[in-house]
Amino acid sequence: KKIFEGFGEEKQKEYEQEAIKMWGDSARKSIKLWNSYTDQQKEQIKQEGGAIYADLVDAMSKGPESPEVQAILVRWHEHLRHFYEPTWEALRGLGNAYYEHPDFNSTFTAMHPDLPAFLQRAITYYCQGKA
Repeated sequence: KKIFEGFGEEKQKEYEQEAIKMWGDSARKSIKLWNSYTDQQKEQIKQEGGAIYADLVDAMSKGPESPEVQAILVRWHEHLRHFYEPTWEALRGLGNAYYEHPDFNSTFTAMHPDLPAFLQRAITYYCQGKA
């Protein structure tokens, strides 16, 4: 049930350094925001994220373009604001990373074997026509 338990402190630091290399100040701001939360807030945010991904798995049979899946992605988009203000370009990139990045892919494959590809398609659709 704890989908992100593989993201321990050591792995988190590794991801932070990778993010800083890729996105510089934006990543630093996100890390600072995350570190400003209490442990209780962090746990609540993690549970909220887990619920969103579990709901996506449950809705996969409806298809990536279904109103149900797209409504869950609205929640996902809002949830990301706990970390940073995502641009449409960043959302599209995240959808691709969920499928292409080995660590993300592994995490989501553990939830459902088809989830990484499904997320990529659903997020691409969600972002269609946006700036």
